[in-house]
Amino acid sequence: MTPPEGQEPEATSGTTPEGAAASPTPEAAAEKPAKPAARPVKEAEPKEAPRVAPPPGSINEKLAAAVPGVALNAYMVPEMKGECVAVEVSRDDLPAVMGAARDDERLDLKYLRCLSGVDWQEDGLEVVYHLWSFTKHHSLQVKTRVTYDDPNVPSIATIYPAADWHEREARDMFGINFVGHWNLLPLLLPEDMTDHFPLRKDNPLQEIEEWQGENLREGAGEGEE
Repeated sequence: MTPPEGQEPEATSGTTPEGAAASPTPEAAAEKPAKPAARPVKEAEPKEAPRVAPPPGSINEKLAAAVPGVALNAYMVPEMKGECVAVEVSRDDLPAVMGAARDDERLDLKYLRCLSGVDWQEDGLEVVYHLWSFTKHHSLQVKTRVTYDDPNVPSIATIYPAADWHEREARDMFGINFVGHWNLLPLLLPEDMTDHFPLRKDNPLQEIEEWQGENLREGAGEGEE
């Protein structure tokens, strides 16, 4: 039946008035995607990767035979080309270990690549010696740790002369005192800058900037006179 002119048709049973939301059919409800599951909480990564022991027959066994009775804590560490063995030793045993590393024919580690310092904060300061053998084609890292209150390490510059400037730089940057070094003077820092160690994690940067500013102002004043 056609409604009179100007009159809207009435909604009939089974139809949806204009503007009203249609109720979903059972089929449509079944097709509706389920809410995605909550993402699992990511566990915090450990601060230090688990240490892996060197395989049998590694260089640490040869070193242990060269310095019997010396405690060597050996584990694998990443290097530029793969991995190498690292050994942790006490500072008292360091000269004996370094001497054996250089002179024992099974090791023949006559080349000191570099010496680096590491600030582990509550775990102290670490010195890392990177060694290489041109004849055996193997490498070794020797590590020793000291505390902030007692940052003394025996100098190995008489065993490896190349350690001379490396030890001076580590003294500048970390405040590590290499006992027995014949010329442990500042290498990179001014001679009067003795209380600040730029690569320590507790280094007071604000005081450094103030110290630099005072020296710059003094230098500018001298130039004006």
